Amino acid sequence: VSLKQAIFAYIKSMRSYLFFLSGMAGLLGIVFSGVSPSWWRVTTVLSILFIGWGVNQVINDLLGLREDRINAPHRPLVTGELSIKFAVLLSVLFFFLGGIVTYFLNPCALFLYTAVFLLNIIYEYAKRIPLFGNIVFGFLLAPCVYYGAMCINNKGLEILKDRNLFLFSLGVILVNITVAFFTYYKDYCGDNATGNKTVIVYLTPNKAKYLNFFMGFLPFIVLILLMTNFRFNPVFLLLTMLNLIILEYTAFLFFRNPQGKETYYSLKWNFRGAVLFKTAFIALVNPLLAGILYVFNFLAVGILFDLHRDHLA
Repeated sequence: VSLKQAIFAYIKSMRSYLFFLSGMAGLLGIVFSGVSPSWWRVTTVLSILFIGWGVNQVINDLLGLREDRINAPHRPLVTGELSIKFAVLLSVLFFFLGGIVTYFLNPCALFLYTAVFLLNIIYEYAKRIPLFGNIVFGFLLAPCVYYGAMCINNKGLEILKDRNLFLFSLGVILVNITVAFFTYYKDYCGDNATGNKTVIVYLTPNKAKYLNFFMGFLPFIVLILLMTNFRFNPVFLLLTMLNLIILEYTAFLFFRNPQGKETYYSLKWNFRGAVLFKTAFIALVNPLLAGILYVFNFLAVGILFDLHRDHLA
């Protein structure tokens, strides 16, 4: 395998349609940081969040090779298209480059930057305990909200006391718990064979599917708390209603087909729902930006997801 092919295989393993999960979480922190940042600073922070989450997908593949041989036999690390050594070296390189840039943006943010990578490693082992994997994955992206704000306003860890950022982080946690729940349908066979006791394995897909519609609604609980801090505007309410429809549609798709290759294709709506849930919050202070990003993210996640044509990729 040539260097060019190995790099392409690494990029494929990063699964670009997932970049928006971390990117939109970080953008929430930027928008609600309390300052007006320069475009280059915003671009730098979002680049670290996007690329960093892609690197975490490769790390996830490295740690989960056993189940991926069953769940995703066409992934580059499984087929040998991407060697383990090259994947580790490039991941370490990206990790340190991101850390160096983060240090110059705000040294205190290194704590949050490192936390996301550590939680991703913990997550692989947390899947062996029912519900624990969902909870760890929920917390995995919450630091991105604070990271985005901290790299923009140059505050220290006292930013963790910010009530607004806490509420948005809570929303991120809840929607990511939902994301993990629906993702486990696709991974049922491999998780079951390798001892990962996810909720889907513990209940079996045909029983777990009756939780789908509750899980689709779960993230919206945070709206009750947000009512005390913000006045909801028509654009925010419209985007929120659209998002509820998307997540409940996701729940319906997995209810109709809890097993088989459709569980992969249905993930497009799962990821869309999570990204758009985070995007909608921006409408609380900037309805126009939120509307533009909502449409863009809906299209971008779908297009990038469809580039992975093989349902086992």
